Amino acid sequence: MFAHESTRVARVYVLSRVAREIQEHALSAAPDEAMGKLYGYRRTFQGVRYVRVTERATAPCDTGPAHGRFTPEATRACEEWVATRYEGSRDRPREIGVYHSHPFGAEPHLSSTDQETFLSFPYDEPGNVFLLSDPTAGWLKAHVVSDREGERVLEEVPWVEYWAKGTPP
Repeated sequence: MFAHESTRVARVYVLSRVAREIQEHALSAAPDEAMGKLYGYRRTFQGVRYVRVTERATAPCDTGPAHGRFTPEATRACEEWVATRYEGSRDRPREIGVYHSHPFGAEPHLSSTDQETFLSFPYDEPGNVFLLSDPTAGWLKAHVVSDREGERVLEEVPWVEYWAKGTPP
C-alpha cells in the first residue's frame, strides 16, 4: 500500500480467515453452488460507509450446479450459530450479506436471478455485501447494494482482505 492510499476507505473489508473459509466451502461444494450468510459491522469513516465482514455461517441449503436458495432451516441454523458463538457479547456482529459460488472455472458474474434475489427483501438494505466466488478459478468478488436516485442497484466494488490482530498475513 502506498502512503497516499492509506487514507482511502474501501467499501468492503473481509477478514482473511473468512475469505479463506468461503473459498474452502465453495471448493468442497463444487460442482454445486455454495451459500452462506455474512456477519460483521457497518461503519463510517471520513464520510464513507463501509462494512467489515468478520464471520460467515452456513447450513445445508437447496443448491445445485446452477442454483442456490436458503431454506428456512438453514437461515435459522446460521442465526443460532452466531447467537451461540457470541452469547453474552455486547458487540455481536449483525447479518450484513450473503456469499455464494459459481464454480464454473471462470471469472464469476452475478446472474439475473442473483440480482433479482439480492435486490429484494430481506437482502436489499443499502450497504449489504454479496461475495461471489469461483474457487476453481481463484475469484472472490464483492458487490454492494447502493441506492441510486431511489433505485437499488448492485455495484461491484474492490474489497480489502485484513488480518485479525496478532495473526500474521
